[in-house]
Amino acid sequence: MALDLFTYFSDFIILLFLTPIYLFICVVILLNWIKDKTLPQVDQLIVGISVCNIVEEMMRSIRLLDIVYSSRRIIKIHVPLCFLAMSCNVWFSTFLCVYFCLKIVNVKNTLYICLQRNFQKVFPRLFISAILGSVLVCVPFILKVIEETSAVNMSTINKKRNLRDIVITYKDSSAFMILSWIALLILSISALAIVTSLFKHIIQVQENFGGFRSPNMKAHVQALKTIIFFLLINFLMLITATAYITLQEMTLHYVIIPLYGVTKAMVCWSLIKGNRNLDKTMRNILRKLHYPKKFNDKD
Repeated sequence: MALDLFTYFSDFIILLFLTPIYLFICVVILLNWIKDKTLPQVDQLIVGISVCNIVEEMMRSIRLLDIVYSSRRIIKIHVPLCFLAMSCNVWFSTFLCVYFCLKIVNVKNTLYICLQRNFQKVFPRLFISAILGSVLVCVPFILKVIEETSAVNMSTINKKRNLRDIVITYKDSSAFMILSWIALLILSISALAIVTSLFKHIIQVQENFGGFRSPNMKAHVQALKTIIFFLLINFLMLITATAYITLQEMTLHYVIIPLYGVTKAMVCWSLIKGNRNLDKTMRNILRKLHYPKKFNDKD
């Protein structure tokens, strides 16, 4: 009972805090798309990551709804959609890191150079493949939920079964975890290549010009911090998300649930700080909130 109350309270706080931020990211990028008539690949991936997180937050609201109303429909859609959103999330994050790697890192390799030149052409296929692959890894979860909810009357569900009673085994989640860790491995290699390249460039610029005061130098330092941060939080997010769903020891959820919420907040911060338009818009909003009278006088 105490764990359920803790979980529901944590879900409510995370839902209340993160949903507006992800909506902000989507709205700002879509407004820029309408204004500029183009949507860069990096913005497409950021929107994809944000939409995945919005879906996850919607699943939190469904889990909160499960407090007062349990039904087969809620149980059947919740678990598969959670896994679908997380799988798409980690693959979109991987493609985002690969995109920056191809833009920043120069390697004298025929295959790498070919990928640099053709990434824009193959990107739509990769995007669709990530979604279709994520749907396929959700099939075991769909079958598991159908198996556990079939031949069970509604009174039994209401009394004994809710979303937390659907036990996901290693067999059910093996395809999800294997593909997700493959994506994380690609993400890690790309991120480390970016960090190494930027670090060498920073040292070279510092030796040639000295100091960290130039705007270009500050931009590289910020990019270096963002990539390192992005690698760490995606690694932590996948570990906590996998443990949150697959661990049988429920007491560990007291640590996992808050940690998962914190990593999600860090993802938001990383996406906003790593995008110029998002960072600029957020700064303007915060400045207006901090000095409302000053902006009212200008108007």
